[in-house]
Amino acid sequence: MVNKYFSLQKLALTALLSGGLLAARAQTLGYTVVKATNVTGTYSDLGTTGTAIATANLDDANSTAQSIGFPFTYNGTAFTQFVLNTNGLLRLGASAPSSTKACSPYAQAPELGPINSTDPADVNLLLPFNHDLAAGTGTGGTEYRVFTTGAAGSRVCTIQWKNVADKALLEELGSTTTVASQYTSFSFQVKLYETSNLIEFVYNTPTVGSSDLKYAVVGIKGSGNAAGQNVLATKTSSDAWSAATFLTGPQADANTGNANNFRASVPPDAGRTYRFAPLVANDAAVTTIYTYGKLATTAALPHAVQAVVTNAGTAAITNLPVTLAVTGANTFTNTQTVATLAAGASATVTFGAYPTTLTAGTNNLTVSVPADANAANNTGTYSQLVAANRVSYVNPSVGYNAGGVSVGAVNGVMAIKYALVPSANYLGDVVATFAASTATTATTFQVVVYDATGTGGTPGTLLYTSATQTRPVAAGAVTVQLPSVQVGSTFYLGLKELDNGLELAYQDETPLRPATYYFQTPGAAWAATSLQFRRGLEFGLTSAPVCPAPTNLTVGNITTTTAAVSFTGPATGTSYTVVYGLSGFNPTTGGTTVTGSTSPIALTGLAPNTAYQVYLRATCGSNGQSFQTGPFSFTTACPVVTAFPYSESFDQVTAPALPCGYTVLDANNDGKSWAAIAENPSSSPNAMRYTYSTTSAANDWFFTPGLSMQLGQRYQLAFKYRARSASFAEGLEVKIGTAATAAGQTATLFSNAAITNIAYATTVTGTGAGQVASFTPTASGIYYLGFHAISAADAFYLYVDDVAVTASVVTATKSNVAPGFRAEASPVPFSTELTLKLNTLQAGPLQLTLHDGVGRVVRQASATVPAGASAVAVPEAGSLPAGVYILTVRQAGNTQVIRVAHE
Repeated sequence: MVNKYFSLQKLALTALLSGGLLAARAQTLGYTVVKATNVTGTYSDLGTTGTAIATANLDDANSTAQSIGFPFTYNGTAFTQFVLNTNGLLRLGASAPSSTKACSPYAQAPELGPINSTDPADVNLLLPFNHDLAAGTGTGGTEYRVFTTGAAGSRVCTIQWKNVADKALLEELGSTTTVASQYTSFSFQVKLYETSNLIEFVYNTPTVGSSDLKYAVVGIKGSGNAAGQNVLATKTSSDAWSAATFLTGPQADANTGNANNFRASVPPDAGRTYRFAPLVANDAAVTTIYTYGKLATTAALPHAVQAVVTNAGTAAITNLPVTLAVTGANTFTNTQTVATLAAGASATVTFGAYPTTLTAGTNNLTVSVPADANAANNTGTYSQLVAANRVSYVNPSVGYNAGGVSVGAVNGVMAIKYALVPSANYLGDVVATFAASTATTATTFQVVVYDATGTGGTPGTLLYTSATQTRPVAAGAVTVQLPSVQVGSTFYLGLKELDNGLELAYQDETPLRPATYYFQTPGAAWAATSLQFRRGLEFGLTSAPVCPAPTNLTVGNITTTTAAVSFTGPATGTSYTVVYGLSGFNPTTGGTTVTGSTSPIALTGLAPNTAYQVYLRATCGSNGQSFQTGPFSFTTACPVVTAFPYSESFDQVTAPALPCGYTVLDANNDGKSWAAIAENPSSSPNAMRYTYSTTSAANDWFFTPGLSMQLGQRYQLAFKYRARSASFAEGLEVKIGTAATAAGQTATLFSNAAITNIAYATTVTGTGAGQVASFTPTASGIYYLGFHAISAADAFYLYVDDVAVTASVVTATKSNVAPGFRAEASPVPFSTELTLKLNTLQAGPLQLTLHDGVGRVVRQASATVPAGASAVAVPEAGSLPAGVYILTVRQAGNTQVIRVAHE
């Protein structure tokens, strides 16, 4: 399920930055993502005011039409009534939704609810918390109520669900796992505002049950589920409700994206409000400003401030002037013109660069657009402290939000990208500001520094790791001194969580400046976060050390027992000291030390499949030593499998980790592939599972480690397999070849495109359909088995477990001839014809059998030959594919085996 810290919320940000969320403007819904906000507010229970709304029951029921009390314009229509459904939604108008059970029937399948329904009755929906709801456990009972207040022209209609609970439900179709109720007594409201047509969803803090993952649909829907016809809230269950963002388009399934995910341990704060404002014709907005909150004159000049401006109205804007005005310690003004800005589109404006010399002090920045129909969003401000050597993105005139940001995984890292002007910079300290800790034990971390050489400019080589630090329990800052760590012009500064979540303080920044904030969980690739938060981190610059640390360190030429440490030493370096040991060792008290005068330095005597860490220090003659840089991590290669029988149950690892030497390949780059998972195993606790794509046919592999196979041996594969549902046919083929790549898999051992069994089936040996052929190598070497998912698009899950390979001597192809008997193939290699030249001891019948590398018979012939010399042609040998074949000749009790090659 998609529910990770800093996870697929990035889908929302990606769409927003590309303009995709706002593209479909021909609709009449009148509400878009850019006008949706997530704010704090106040929850005021209606008590006994207003009118109670009657329903047939408290589980799955629609009310009769209720009065709003004024005309409310939505989706191009003025509505005066609504119908409430007990499952956390209402339909504007006098008609009810298509079903009384207007919700998904599963805990983790939000796409099955009315938000994606094409039924004409499932339109004009407001969904404050759409889930299968029932009566809650709170005192006073469950009820629904409506109350309209205020004077004509500014009235507010409040619709309330009080003391409801999400029901215990199965996870999804085909699952046998039940997810318990998370919010056992929950109250929330919809507020409709007269004239402004503003919509608010307001939540109270619920009573909670045991914590688990559920998906609720929260948002508004017009006439359909296409982009532009709805606005949906999205968050992971482990993120605070304040972290929810908004997107548009069909509600994704749980394997593709998040809904407004929730769990008992992360309830909404009282008064949490999702606000949906309608569009006006002329509304240019200054959305956010990208600049430094602390600017180092020694390294960050010249600097160009940027601002994101958005056309939040319905009419296109042309020749929009956007002005930056700087006052305070320095004065600066610059205006840029946006030539055209379509309705709903955003543009990032880059202003002219600051002067190369600035006065120390505080700058006050204001970005503005001309007056229009909405004055509330025409300006944006930022405060900026100018100093010699301090750098931070944090706006010093804005306080931090309540709560903090964490990766939420032991050894997880959050990293921030910085770009300075000099090609070489030296970090002297880091200041991390934390929110108050919610942990019950000490929370420790390390400061880490990376270069920017990773894929796509992500964090690359680890340059420095600090000693372990402890954050305070109370909110506050921690300063960590750094030993003049050298970085390039672009680099990353980060914090590594060693135990509890760090809860780093943050400010809002929407949209988040692109390609700046990243996170990594152990074993995963770096990913950009979509949490719209500016992190509380700053650093100070210092002068170069007299003996700089080596840079560009890499560990390569890794085998099962050796590796090589390569690096670039400082100009004054005279020798280098490497200390290495098992991952997590203390380099000051343990490890193995190796010295050298130049790069690379060899490491020997390593153990296979073992994680190591390396530290490196330079000595610069009389100038002393550099700081010890590292750790740099690497793992030695997995050993090749040499002993048979071989078996793998996937049960000796903690999913999703793979057994040693196993690899996966997402050949169609659809983001779906194989993984070890603790779900539906044959042998507990794990199996390999292919996760399906709703749009792409499967083309995904997992490969075994290298198997050392010998000439003269026959190898037999066996494994178990099953589908998740008998309603979805899965496809699987297994190949073998000399490389763990798709191209390297050259012989098919198994193929079945109609797997529907939901109990594990064990493969059957043979060459028939759905059976596993044996493999007889034509040369000794290292071979890899490849399990290739070939299911159609939008099928379901496919499982493989308990892989086994046995070996046996190939007795049927062993030569056994009497003296004087001779058989020779000609020519070798052959192309169009293959002829057998014989010298037999007696006349009689002769049999020819030609096998391919898998052991299958591809050609056979019989002939009667005389005693002495003769020749027999192998029929249609020239039509065979190129490759190596085994020709077996039997005549008068003699058997001779000949290896031939077809070019």
